[in-house]
Amino acid sequence: MNRNFKVITINGIRGMITLVFIVLGLIAGFVISPGWACMQIWNHIFEESNTIAMMNLFEGIILWAIIALVLYAVNNRKPLIGFGSYQGLSPEQIKEIMQRARQSEVFNTVKDFEIMKKETVENKEQAQENSEATPEEQRR
Repeated sequence: MNRNFKVITINGIRGMITLVFIVLGLIAGFVISPGWACMQIWNHIFEESNTIAMMNLFEGIILWAIIALVLYAVNNRKPLIGFGSYQGLSPEQIKEIMQRARQSEVFNTVKDFEIMKKETVENKEQAQENSEATPEEQRR
């Protein structure tokens, strides 16, 4: 069994629209924008030279891909940004957490959240009252 198995749920049309928005944002931020910057830099450097052709956006994206791959290869295959799971917990602790999560009630509505929030506030108030009580009252 894969311990790092992740599940992504997409609920309805709104979820699909959000997914498309996120994917397009990632493509724009990590592919098109750096490609456009590479194109602008190349064209600025070689604008007065008639021997080297000017670049379009597609060629700028290819130049950006080449630069990114070279940086990755030079970096000894150690990524600058990493995604992973926290390894600080022992397998027994992970099993205990998962067991508690399965047994607990899932608060997925605003009403449940408000009830939980109210109970937390009441518990804090009760703890404050107990801490403010005189030593004689606490002994009782």
